[in-house]
Amino acid sequence: MVGALVEARMCGRVGVKKGIEGLVLEHLGAAGATEDWAVPSANVSPTNAIPGVRLVDGTRVAASYLWGFMPPNAPSRAFISEYFTFNARADKIASGRLYSKPFKSQRCLIAVHAWFEWPKVGGAKKGTPCTITPTTGDLFVFAGLWGLWTDPETGIGHDTATVITTEPNELVAELPHHRMPAILSPIEWTIWLDPKTQSADLQALLRPAPPEWMDVRHGGPNDFGLTK
Repeated sequence: MVGALVEARMCGRVGVKKGIEGLVLEHLGAAGATEDWAVPSANVSPTNAIPGVRLVDGTRVAASYLWGFMPPNAPSRAFISEYFTFNARADKIASGRLYSKPFKSQRCLIAVHAWFEWPKVGGAKKGTPCTITPTTGDLFVFAGLWGLWTDPETGIGHDTATVITTEPNELVAELPHHRMPAILSPIEWTIWLDPKTQSADLQALLRPAPPEWMDVRHGGPNDFGLTK
């Protein structure tokens, strides 16, 4: 199980600007109390809060999610780091023990302004930071899965979520990098969230996004003022 999850990893860093709440509510057509969610950060990492949207009684509802899928029986947040559950491979979610159930009924959208990679070029020991941003609009919307986890130490319930990864497109592969988030277009948001969508149709959405959807620039989280 662990080996399969390790293969799913992308870098594990995304950027969320100030004002993400309004953008998600407006552009994704979601409801929610903005003061209760989405902590802006230029360097959101697993186990931090990440903005997500799911259907609740047929209505899109936005909230903060603990970034890293947690099954109900997970003993602590360390589960996320141990099994790298901040990402889930698109080609394994329908059959894998951890994700097959949420793939059927617990799908969500994850909204960010950017994601970051540190590819190692030419055998370098240290990666070179790169920022990937949308070419149009302000947001990437990733396909995700969510789960409810109650911390056994505190008794507090948390919404948790994982970002689904797929094969890289030509642009990401040139970094080089072997995985990328499954990015959904606006018309696909409804299809992904719809509980009636068939498994084959869901899987068809989890393909590499066209390179023209994104720009890649040198520099990491501190270089682009993503919290401003």
